[in-house]
Amino acid sequence: MKNVMAIFGFIFISFGLHGQSKAQYQSYMSETLALYDSVESLKDYQEIANRLDRIAAAESEEWLPPYYAALTHIYMSFVDGIENEKRDDYLDKAESYVDQAEEIIGETSEIVLLRGYVFMAKVSVNPGLRGMTLSPKVSGLFAKALAMDPENPRANLMFGRWKYGSAQFFGSSTEEACSYMAKALELYQAQGEIKSIEPSWGENQAQAMTNRCQGNK
Repeated sequence: MKNVMAIFGFIFISFGLHGQSKAQYQSYMSETLALYDSVESLKDYQEIANRLDRIAAAESEEWLPPYYAALTHIYMSFVDGIENEKRDDYLDKAESYVDQAEEIIGETSEIVLLRGYVFMAKVSVNPGLRGMTLSPKVSGLFAKALAMDPENPRANLMFGRWKYGSAQFFGSSTEEACSYMAKALELYQAQGEIKSIEPSWGENQAQAMTNRCQGNK
């Protein structure tokens, strides 16, 4: 009987420690993601990336730390004043983080669209040189993400942003692109405020792009 009680006691303690670890993970992730709201410099982004690296090392079965690390490096590549070579360095790191997240959770709509975001950013480093070779890849990734989950606001947003930029480049109508942005904004507003650490970014981009679309009418 004592052995049985000891086993049950061990199981109870193990579950308690696991629950505590999970709570700590959620708390530290929430604190880290909240730092996006106060970013003012590349150094601030680097601090977020460093924190996510530490979380990813400690929680190797969680896909969100490398996912957000990839997103952070994409953002870093767009900071003003960075040389193209350094932008490419950030985007190469972003792509490796996407690979890491995909190994954990598989090829989901969120992962596919984030990979598309990486390649869209790579095109922006040198549109004239990379547009012809990378554009089909970007279009394919965003279209795939949208097909996988038509109600994903980020899939609608990024597909719309890509189509908008392409339409402007070729001097064609942005009407179709703007329809994706409008749908993205509707989806963001319908889901309301998300307090979990699941991906929820992009509403400000959808609002800004929708405003731009309305200004072009």
